[in-house]
Amino acid sequence: MAIAPGYVYDLFISYAHADDVPSEGEDGWVSYFAKRLELALRQRMGGAEALKFFFDSRANRANSQLSDLLAAATQSALFLAVGSPSYAARDWPRQELHTFIARVPDPSRLFMIECLPLNEGEYYPPPLDSHICVPFWKASGPRSIPMSYSPVGDAEEFQLLIHGLAADMRNRLLPLRLLATPQTEFGTRLEVKEPPSRPEGQRKLVLLAQVTDDIEDESDQLRRYLSQYEGEISVLPRAAYPQGGLDFKRALEQDLTHAHLFVQLLGRRAGRVPPDLPEGYTRGQFEAAKAAGVPIVQWRHPALDIETVDPAYRVLLTAETVVACGFEAFKHHVLSLVRKPETKAASVRPSTVFINADDKDLNVAKEIGRECLRHALTTVLPVAVGSPSEVSRKDLEDNLTDCDVLLFIYGDTSLEWIRSQLRFFNKVRPRRETDPRLLAICCGPPSGKPEIGITFPSAHVINCPDGWSMDEIRTLISGLGQ
Repeated sequence: MAIAPGYVYDLFISYAHADDVPSEGEDGWVSYFAKRLELALRQRMGGAEALKFFFDSRANRANSQLSDLLAAATQSALFLAVGSPSYAARDWPRQELHTFIARVPDPSRLFMIECLPLNEGEYYPPPLDSHICVPFWKASGPRSIPMSYSPVGDAEEFQLLIHGLAADMRNRLLPLRLLATPQTEFGTRLEVKEPPSRPEGQRKLVLLAQVTDDIEDESDQLRRYLSQYEGEISVLPRAAYPQGGLDFKRALEQDLTHAHLFVQLLGRRAGRVPPDLPEGYTRGQFEAAKAAGVPIVQWRHPALDIETVDPAYRVLLTAETVVACGFEAFKHHVLSLVRKPETKAASVRPSTVFINADDKDLNVAKEIGRECLRHALTTVLPVAVGSPSEVSRKDLEDNLTDCDVLLFIYGDTSLEWIRSQLRFFNKVRPRRETDPRLLAICCGPPSGKPEIGITFPSAHVINCPDGWSMDEIRTLISGLGQ
């Protein structure tokens, strides 16, 4: 028997034999992949000696063998499709897939990788056509020709993807093993029945963010915990996301369109920053969830000294959505959030940012405005130069009293200008209903300017005397979106 009770095999690997043609003295690509995947999964499973893969390595199939393959598919707990143009064109893999999903109509037990991409006009059979797929290929050379990852030449990327896939499969096998029923006194195992469940469309979808390696254990614990309630909860992602920045972001955003709750565990490190995802995986996932309007809950260990981390990452660690508590309490907190009855969200007025800048600093103000726009913030700049004085003064007064966030720019402008603006704000401040959510004075080049000599309680002061840097400004406004 397999690790998953009630099944003969833990994993059925479905592939086209055209993708496994061996080189001289070497395994074919799929054969090597299957061996490495089995080793990685054994490393992650307790009782790994019981793990059983079904991988048909016979090079020549006769029609009499098809029934054996279909029988093995019905006796497998998980199914992995190795996608390619050959896979999409063959009938046998299609029959294996349909046989499995007829027996196990749970998409979380269906996995897919792709050793080569499809050509234009080619399609995978459903449900693979809409399933998350992990690409094991890259565009190579000046013509960007798709090529399968080489286990030797691309060893690091190949192993990273293998172990990510193994971790996801482990997360599906462990809950199945927990469902095992004890043997009777005569030694016969009782029939394994999964708990009553809601239809797939009625389950709450919880998206667990990808984490840094220092908190992988906590992430695995939370996934296993939620998997105990798979009759009412489905956990996303169902397979590892591709690790290229843009591909990762697209796959994440697709899942966010369905998610009811976004859960992110934060460790000591901010995580990797790929070239095509400059905000990094950790911050990028948080901002994507916020932009999608998905409820967010984050966790950090209460013993984590936030003063020792990078200031930009510290903003994320201290966000309103972060819970600093013991991990067992957090797991129960997540479950309570999932089970909480849905209520119609009250409409929230978007935050308005007034960037008060002299015409000499207008380019800097516009750059900050573009950053605000990326965080779904409404931005207001002063009226154009040359407007009648009474118009500009009325506009300034309205902006100072109505804005939610107020930034003053002290760059190329004069000391007299910035002092007059701050004094005027102090004059109209009593007319506001509340103080601004954020009040900041941004001081930039040239260096050596005289000090302003006016301060406000709780005001942020950003000093960039040697050249404007958006990092501190971006950190300030990153948590102000809707």
